[in-house]
Amino acid sequence: MNIILGTGNPDKLRALSSLLDGLPLKLLSLQDVCLGRHPEENDATHYGNAALKAKHWSFESGGLVIASDGGLVIPSMFGSWSSLYTNRTFIDMPPAERPLALLRLLEANHLSDRRAFWLESVVVACSGDVLASWVARSSLGVIAFKVNTQVSTSEFWVNSVWDFPELFNHYESLDAEEMIVFPDHWIALKPKVISFFESYLARID
Repeated sequence: MNIILGTGNPDKLRALSSLLDGLPLKLLSLQDVCLGRHPEENDATHYGNAALKAKHWSFESGGLVIASDGGLVIPSMFGSWSSLYTNRTFIDMPPAERPLALLRLLEANHLSDRRAFWLESVVVACSGDVLASWVARSSLGVIAFKVNTQVSTSEFWVNSVWDFPELFNHYESLDAEEMIVFPDHWIALKPKVISFFESYLARID
């Protein structure tokens, strides 16, 4: 069965693909199916934006789509920072410049006020109707005091400033054992997504 990965972001394509790893599904990108313009992401929640994308692309294609939406939550910045605008806050900047821009926003914050986690919502839809949805958060880390230049800049630019002091390591370098202790949002989501598709595919087989 075909499933469309509802994103144009190469890093998000890899993340969504990893959620479906091992399932009897043929993964297609938006470029593979040429469905046209992206929907406007104007909902007030990550679930809402993920659902907008999943419903839009599944309606346009008449098939199965998985889409997601997420952002960085900084509890101490409530009211002046929204996870919904993690990328759009610095939309005019290339990804390489965004980590330093975030550090400038937090330059007066002590370590205890730099705690941060990632919130991600994933939605599966078919022919315009939502079939399943999940929301997961990562373990709690902190925004570092400087950019880690060893981390390659990508659309997931937060990774270069997101540290886990308890492990003396940054997010991008956590190994498999460390990820068990400090699981991220994708690890939390994967068993739920796999369980749904195993049941779904068995019903329609």
